[in-house]
Amino acid sequence: MFLRYLDAAPQGEALVLRNATSWRVELLVLNNNDDSCSLVALSGHDGAGAEKVKLQGPYQHRDVALAARSAVAAQLLESGFAIDEDALSQWRVMAQRYIKELRARRALHTPDCSFDPKDVL
Repeated sequence: MFLRYLDAAPQGEALVLRNATSWRVELLVLNNNDDSCSLVALSGHDGAGAEKVKLQGPYQHRDVALAARSAVAAQLLESGFAIDEDALSQWRVMAQRYIKELRARRALHTPDCSFDPKDVL
């Protein structure tokens, strides 16, 4: 399997794609509570709320997250979607809510990597 990337992907935070049936996909790269980023994909009918949400990551570098977004967008372009460069994100607030939930879950499972010599003496 080969990944295909967009030749010239918009570098903004949100990438909006639409198809002929008014199905809208928004791909957003958002920061986590550390230096990593996550890719949030939301889809649904244009003008309504997002019906499907998928989070992918974390990616250690923003460039890697943008490359993942580009690969997803390239697959969508092959299946009949088109990039709408003039569209603004409708579901950014919803995406922020999912990232906030992800941050809370990650905070619960943060490992303690500190070393205290008393632990081995």
